[in-house]
Amino acid sequence: MNLKNHYWIIPLLIMAVLCLIPNVYADRGIIPVKPHIPIYEPGQKAIIAWNGIEEIMILSTDVTATEDTMILEILPLPSKPKVEVASFESFRVLEKIITEKFMIKARTYGAELEFKGLEVIFHEKIGFHDITVIKAFNADELAYWIKQFALKNNITMEIQLSKLMDVVREYIDGGFNYYAVDLISLKAGERSIEPIMYRFNSSFIYYPLKISSIIPGKTKITLFIITMDGVRRNHPNLKELQYKLFNVAYPVEVEITIEELFKVDSRIAELFKSKTLLTILTYEGDMSTLKRDLITTIEAKVNVDLIMITLIGTTIITLALTITITKIKKYNKPS
Repeated sequence: MNLKNHYWIIPLLIMAVLCLIPNVYADRGIIPVKPHIPIYEPGQKAIIAWNGIEEIMILSTDVTATEDTMILEILPLPSKPKVEVASFESFRVLEKIITEKFMIKARTYGAELEFKGLEVIFHEKIGFHDITVIKAFNADELAYWIKQFALKNNITMEIQLSKLMDVVREYIDGGFNYYAVDLISLKAGERSIEPIMYRFNSSFIYYPLKISSIIPGKTKITLFIITMDGVRRNHPNLKELQYKLFNVAYPVEVEITIEELFKVDSRIAELFKSKTLLTILTYEGDMSTLKRDLITTIEAKVNVDLIMITLIGTTIITLALTITITKIKKYNKPS
């Protein structure tokens, strides 16, 4: 796959930016502003819907802080996105659908700054989020913009950008030119910031993982992927959520109707013309091992229902034959 033929962005390297910086914990990529501040990613949750042409990604951020502070997120995407607010209800409804069907719980910043190859193309406040989308072609220039971005907003930063620049350079070399920078106002305590939806054109199913690898610590990732057919499992870290039947493991794949998708989010439902398939991919472990983004497509699904029916039917037939043979032997046994 030639990534140079694609446009890109970045809303998610959560860069802990502070006024009086305390301990901050959040999901996705986090860069500590003060070197001595411990940063940890407890988890990531996303709903990904892809129809072969367009993808909708709803991202949920869980954040913990000991004092009021700010965090900055950066996230790579395959093309210029449309950014809108989403709802926690989408995750709740999806969980309800899975539970019912499977009986399991399965801002403009920097606009006045001059950069030859950098352009601010979008800015909007959405709840606690202050999002700026910029177009960049050079990793060094992007890193300098981020520093100036912080100074312009009276944010004290002592960050080491070498690791950030390395991973951003990989994205830019791969064709990622769009970067969404999300400045989040965070109050002390633990809370979930309202989800944000990114909608963009893509010829493949996509979720950024590599950008989190520069942060030490562990994370837990859950991706709810909605497609027209099964998701090709080609990522070394992501595993499919499974359930067991007769001691045999099967992937949790749930058919979801258009009516049910409207309950999750009407914008997701509009991507499809008929029923869809939900696949759940998970990861739990060190972020340093996340060296590849999820870039995949669909494949014909395994008809789990048919397998179950066949297995149960075969079991019943085998049992019936065993009983019959036993009775015949008993009948033919000499008195």
